[in-house]
Amino acid sequence: MSSKTEKELQILVVDDSTSYRRLLSRHLQNWGGYKVIEAEDGTQALDMIVNQNISMVISDWEMPGLNGPELCQAMRDAALDHYVYFILVTSRGSTEDIIVGMEAGADDFLTKPIDQQELRVRLRAGERILKLEEQLEEKNQRLNEAYKLIETDLKAAADMQQSLLPQSNIYIENVDCKWFFQPSLFVSGDMHSYFKLDHDHMGFYSVDVSGHGVKPAMLSVTLSRFLSHGSNNGLLKKIDSTGNSYVITPPSVVVSELNAQFQMTRQDSTYFTIVYGVLNIRTGQGQMTRAGHPHPIIVHQDGQIELITDGGLPVGFIENPDYTNCQFQLLTGSRLYLYTDGITECEDKDQQLFGEDRLLHLLCERRSMALNHALNALQSDLLAWRDPKKTAFNDDISMLAIGFN
Repeated sequence: MSSKTEKELQILVVDDSTSYRRLLSRHLQNWGGYKVIEAEDGTQALDMIVNQNISMVISDWEMPGLNGPELCQAMRDAALDHYVYFILVTSRGSTEDIIVGMEAGADDFLTKPIDQQELRVRLRAGERILKLEEQLEEKNQRLNEAYKLIETDLKAAADMQQSLLPQSNIYIENVDCKWFFQPSLFVSGDMHSYFKLDHDHMGFYSVDVSGHGVKPAMLSVTLSRFLSHGSNNGLLKKIDSTGNSYVITPPSVVVSELNAQFQMTRQDSTYFTIVYGVLNIRTGQGQMTRAGHPHPIIVHQDGQIELITDGGLPVGFIENPDYTNCQFQLLTGSRLYLYTDGITECEDKDQQLFGEDRLLHLLCERRSMALNHALNALQSDLLAWRDPKKTAFNDDISMLAIGFN
């Protein structure tokens, strides 16, 4: 594709002196490569600039109506879809006048009477600038097209990741499960889910992969497949020696297995924190393993709060860590909350953290509220807390809540 500077440049000559204007136009036409049009004052010139594909303007300073600097300023304010190179012609030569012209947006100056050789040199300089502007515009257009393609792919990835989150139609006896999930970008390193393991047990987890963007999101999707579909590969439950039933894998073994498969390397320093647990949906008894994740919270109906503080290092830090099972008991009306640190580390306009204490207070205060309403209220609290100058959270935020009924 040929550019404007490879074609005939359209130059607008602006001067209220007919003879001077035509003399300058004749010089330009004799040199060839230019299509020259004329305007007798600034007002007429501005209309032509806005409505025609002008590449360069050579304008006198002193004119009735809009003078040269005013014309240049009005042209810049018009926000044209292409760059116009503007040369001011004047008999003035003071520093103050040059500053006025430059502040109006002029690119170059010529002093009357115009020297033809100097004019040609300055026109060539203008052509080089226009060529660079055009190349920059083409590169920006290609970048915009690439960004749109990436944005489309990221939105598709976000849709896929959302599809892996628990569906609203999952029913498990005696429990009420609700959640929220808010990526800081298109996709998130957070992931959580819950599922039935057998007639009497359910599994649940919350994961937070280090970092932001596509790479952590890809790992979170992989982990989702490992955990939510673990019964297919024997990670979450294994067929017993009779071959007729399953034995549920203890959480510590599950997390240890994940640690063995997802070790950090010199080339890849990605790690993740996790809580994985198993709950007996008949008795409320459960066990979980915490690997570097924020403390799970149990809020009982009477307002008593328990924090699960036992735990080990994040997954991937070292080989063969000692992960243990932590026992817990849910009573009728108890609620178990798993969340990622984007909640407690959410900053307000003064860089104050939302904090664990505030979270505990709100969850306890709303223990009698319907679980979905309590989570909706917490999301509203986080949005109100977040710095209003920011359009997104600094980190992914997610929470999974399990109520025992």
